[in-house]
Amino acid sequence: MIKRYIRQTWAFLKQNKLFGSLYIIGTAIPVALTMIVITFQYIRVGSIYPENHRDELWISERGSFLGAVNNISQYLVEKWFYPLRKYGPVTAIANDNFFVQLPDGQSMTNAKCLSTDTDFFKVFDFKFLAGKPFTESDFHSGRYCAVISAALAGQLFGSEAEAIGKTMKMNFTDYVVTGVVRDASSLTPRTHAQVYVPYTCMNGGIAPNRFEVTGPYKICIRAPRDKGRLIQKEIEEKIRRGRIENKDENLIVEIPLISWKSNITAVRKVGEWKDDDMVAKALKLWGGLLIVFLIVPALNLSGMIAGRMEDRLPEMGICKAFGATRRYLLKQVLNENLVLTLMGGCIGLLISWSILVLGRHWIFDFFLPGFYTFTENTDDVLLRAEMFFSPWIFLSAFMVCAVLNITSALIPAWHALRAEIVYSLNQKK
Repeated sequence: MIKRYIRQTWAFLKQNKLFGSLYIIGTAIPVALTMIVITFQYIRVGSIYPENHRDELWISERGSFLGAVNNISQYLVEKWFYPLRKYGPVTAIANDNFFVQLPDGQSMTNAKCLSTDTDFFKVFDFKFLAGKPFTESDFHSGRYCAVISAALAGQLFGSEAEAIGKTMKMNFTDYVVTGVVRDASSLTPRTHAQVYVPYTCMNGGIAPNRFEVTGPYKICIRAPRDKGRLIQKEIEEKIRRGRIENKDENLIVEIPLISWKSNITAVRKVGEWKDDDMVAKALKLWGGLLIVFLIVPALNLSGMIAGRMEDRLPEMGICKAFGATRRYLLKQVLNENLVLTLMGGCIGLLISWSILVLGRHWIFDFFLPGFYTFTENTDDVLLRAEMFFSPWIFLSAFMVCAVLNITSALIPAWHALRAEIVYSLNQKK
């Protein structure tokens, strides 16, 4: 049955090359554009290595005190957020850039560094290619040690295995390599780096005794969704007490948000705790684009099909005269359009891949400004295969296009097939 429909569609295409080409292109373009838009959002909210559990990831990144706005202080990290480990692992992350001396001993390269704690490798699912994370003992002692990316290990030591236990010089200080991990993409900004070190080796491991709100750290908490509200309530209560004790009503700390909200509203004003309005605006914007990409081509195809069905009236009249039912002919027309839609969908998939891969150095910066980080060492990991091909992304885009295309074909086809046999035959030119 399927083979017969494919043969019929192929014969139809050979007889109607212009119409077939326009139909396929008219399907391919909205599928491609839709997949690009959906892929952007999937990268922001989907589970992507090493941020494989974004549905359990809670983010707090901003604070404000006495008019100063920045990230979170070490004081709050240890006094406010580490006690939340009763709900799940809590990590503090600070961004930095190091100069790493290359093997020739003369030249240096710039490497992005994340200074963090041992829970970092519990919150995020890094794949260790060699070695292991730095330990609690390393962290509390402020030992100069590091976990590095596979790309940097290859650049410095030739292979991942050779890097373990070796010393690398960063900012003119020796660090011992304890582990090598698979590279994180620059499109996962909270985990992307070439070097990961204990933040205690940066500040001597001494926790501040005086109250501070702002500092260099971003907080990531991995906890079940049902614990999220408990986490938020605890931080809200600490903010309330902090305002009273420090006599500052403007003291603000970002209430932990689930990762997808935090990513969609990446540019936020401090104090917009729930960000409901900004989420709604983001969904309206991208939803509006999808409607334009899908509805407008469908309307154009409907007009094309209506014109084409008028030309096919004699053919339909002859089929009716030989006993073909209206249902049979309608099924034939719809199956032809379904095959053409499938062909257009596959071509649209290839187009979206080509645009995303070939234009990766500017397209993400254009559509997602400030969302991702890019350094000289990230060309090979900027976009991974699992990011731009997720089966449900393609299936969702294709199914919507298929429904719209079939609907746009159904209406003119049904109208044309209602014509009497004599009328249809008289349309033959």
